[in-house]
Amino acid sequence: MARRTVVKKTTLTQYPRAKDISGLKRQKERSENGDGRYEGEIRDYFERRRKRLEIAATTTTPFGQTIDWIPINSQPSLKGTKIAEPPGENVLIVIPKGERIDSLARFELEEDKAERGPAGTVPFLRKNLDGLSFRHSLRHLLARYENPGKQLVLMNGHLVPPPSVDGPHRYAFTSQSRLCFGGEGVLSAFDPYCENSDDFSLMQIAVTNSDLGFLQTVEAGWQQRKDSYGDWHPHLFLYYTTNGYTDDDDDVGGYNEDVDGWVQYDDRVHPGALSSPNSTRGGAQFCMQIKFQLYRDNWWFMCNGRWLGYYPARLFMGNKSVFSTLGDHGDRIAFYGEIYDSNDMPGKTRSDMGSGYWPEYGWTWSAYQRNLMVQTSRAGDLDEYDGGLGWASDPDMYDIETHMRSGGTWGSYFWMGGPGA
Repeated sequence: MARRTVVKKTTLTQYPRAKDISGLKRQKERSENGDGRYEGEIRDYFERRRKRLEIAATTTTPFGQTIDWIPINSQPSLKGTKIAEPPGENVLIVIPKGERIDSLARFELEEDKAERGPAGTVPFLRKNLDGLSFRHSLRHLLARYENPGKQLVLMNGHLVPPPSVDGPHRYAFTSQSRLCFGGEGVLSAFDPYCENSDDFSLMQIAVTNSDLGFLQTVEAGWQQRKDSYGDWHPHLFLYYTTNGYTDDDDDVGGYNEDVDGWVQYDDRVHPGALSSPNSTRGGAQFCMQIKFQLYRDNWWFMCNGRWLGYYPARLFMGNKSVFSTLGDHGDRIAFYGEIYDSNDMPGKTRSDMGSGYWPEYGWTWSAYQRNLMVQTSRAGDLDEYDGGLGWASDPDMYDIETHMRSGGTWGSYFWMGGPGA
């Protein structure tokens, strides 16, 4: 267990959700008052991408997301190859017994009443462009970190991206340096408050490789960011970079299906999907199981027991030796929470990490990541993750409390989060 001295603490009675009232008003004003200077280039980009698709049907989810259904082997990211086979069948996720019991969140297309496409097709989420503010460039929308070409920064013993040119990233972070071929864990599924439409709040897994002197990653979890998804709800996300976050483009890096790279396999759960219900602060708890596995030259991703799809290993190779890239192995695995502070409002952000409550509030109040494992062989062998004491980049805003190899039903786990400024 790790604890640290924190400059600012908040009690349950001192931190009600009342801050949302004024914040939501600011959010609405910022979104409606965007100057729209980049609307043309962004709409043109996504319209051109949609026109490439061989759309067999279009449906609308209960929440209102638009889904285009395309034949599975017609995906642009396949580059003319056939869809690969996953490491195994979908699996039933077993919830650990004990006093702390959570339930798996479900995604819209898993519901019996959800309208789905024809057999042999897979869902592609059509981006909700009408919900974006268009205050930032296409480059900004596609990127995870806009930075001036720097590739790695060493912070508290952890390799992280350098500060963005337009706003800081804040972390509650754990990582383990180890030869690995994947990993898995369970993330609590909260619906965080975000102060501005361009702020984001996320929880995730990342498998990385830096043999070439710059970071290559596959990443996944849940993320809330209105200027990416067009609403104020958390979405399942995937992201990859082949070049230390210095550029995002087709077969280079980016989110979900905003760029080529990701290959969709499942016909129910997809990048950008909405999950429901989310955890209630002080009440029922819901979670999301996630897993990466390098299998037959593809980085496969599983969520809640379903193999969703994969990133082909070839994306990371370029003209380099396969053995020195993420196309062959990872050299570090990380589980963490992250906030992007867009600087749209003066001062430090008040966006929530996780639930918005400090780690010491624990069960039903704080966000957590549990049963964290690292895949130690190509055959799929797993070992308990050891992310050490953890690290908070801004402990007056967000913090972390780790319990590695706990010996309990949660295995390696940690509490994390905070209310921001």
